[in-house]
Amino acid sequence: MAIFHFSVKNISRSDGRSAVACAAYRSGEKLKDERYGKEQDYTKKTGIEFKNIYAPENTKKELLDRETLWNTVVTNETIKNSQLSREFEVAFPCELNQEQREKMLNELCGKIVERHKVVVDAVIHAPHTAGGSDDRNYHAHIMLTTRSINQQGDLDKKTREFNDNGKQEVEHWRQQFAELCNQFLEQVGSHERVDHRSYKEQGLDLEATQHEGSTITQLRRQGKDTEISLSNDAIKARNTERQLIKGLEQEILATERLVHDLEQTRENLDQEQRQKEKDQEQRSPEELTKIAYSVISQYNDAIATEAKNIASSIQKTEIEQINAVLEQIELSKSDIKHQKEELGKRPLFFGGKWDTANAEIQKQLNQLEEQERELRNNSPRFEPERYTDRAKLTVNKANPNLKAKYDRARNYLEREQQRKLAEQEKRKQEAKAIQEQEKQAFFARKALREQGKHEEANKMLEAEKRNRPRSR
Repeated sequence: MAIFHFSVKNISRSDGRSAVACAAYRSGEKLKDERYGKEQDYTKKTGIEFKNIYAPENTKKELLDRETLWNTVVTNETIKNSQLSREFEVAFPCELNQEQREKMLNELCGKIVERHKVVVDAVIHAPHTAGGSDDRNYHAHIMLTTRSINQQGDLDKKTREFNDNGKQEVEHWRQQFAELCNQFLEQVGSHERVDHRSYKEQGLDLEATQHEGSTITQLRRQGKDTEISLSNDAIKARNTERQLIKGLEQEILATERLVHDLEQTRENLDQEQRQKEKDQEQRSPEELTKIAYSVISQYNDAIATEAKNIASSIQKTEIEQINAVLEQIELSKSDIKHQKEELGKRPLFFGGKWDTANAEIQKQLNQLEEQERELRNNSPRFEPERYTDRAKLTVNKANPNLKAKYDRARNYLEREQQRKLAEQEKRKQEAKAIQEQEKQAFFARKALREQGKHEEANKMLEAEKRNRPRSR
């Protein structure tokens, strides 16, 4: 989870601090402090991930050297309680890697130089996990000169922004750093975001912890509790509980919204399906049959196109392979012809060896020419029909919706065929029944006539004509 940390502090002579010693410690270097005639040696310090000095373009070259820079700063400050440097301490989001941390530091320090025209000495520290530090605690110490660079490239006048408008200036850089963090988190695809504002300003019901500092942090690593560390632990526990409860409430609300959205989606799908069924009911069998044949044709066209593509690709590969073999044959023929040239003409005496060698050369040449003729006569044919099954698998995988429509169309046509066959069979049986009825009626009328009942036979015939169904 990304956290936000940005603090500003002063390195002052009144506190008994040395800017040279601070720079040596942060950079892990050995620097000579000319004021006190002492070497500040921190070369055994580990965890220095990256360090760099940033300055306006016209800064003199010697001020880009760490030892010269901070000794010059100390020399320029003659008052016993002078501010020697300002320091920004920032924590990087744990989601960033080393390259991204360096790029982020470059951007931040570039902005500082551009705004204040000062020299900036920045160092990224990796966490001391062996000493109990959190393995996510990648942070940077950014030391700023309190004097700006003039047109001649020297340290000149004191910068007044932090003295005259300190609170607003610190808030400006806290906001700038938060925006930079969020920009990089977005670039790496993280959904985490940081906020430079206090919990109260953010409208969060959370308590702020107290700054522990290096002494309390060291005691923590040694397993020793202090009043501040115990208080901070209690505050963190309460904040965690509040965030957990709020998170559960948000999860419940999100679940309820999801259920509502799913129900709405299902209702929309049901309405679409009902509309489709209604539309199909309104279509005639002829229209549905036409649509089915259109879908089948579209599916078959897709398979035919894919089969042609496969056949074309395979044919191209085979042609390339044959051309490669033909090139090799040409090279071999060239070598053999060269051998024949070197053999020269048949000698007048003792030509047996020449005959044998010449016959072997000619034999090899004939074999190569025969192989060449076979390759040229048996060039690959374009046969898409061979790859229909393979093309069908490809189309089904690439366009499952088309395959589903094709299956429904086939099923519909099969049902229509079965329905038509059933109707034909039904009409056939009806015709057979009518034929049998007419046969029985004929024999009945014949019997009546044989009995001399011609009038009744004629009435019976007229009734049959009136009741006979019209032929379809």
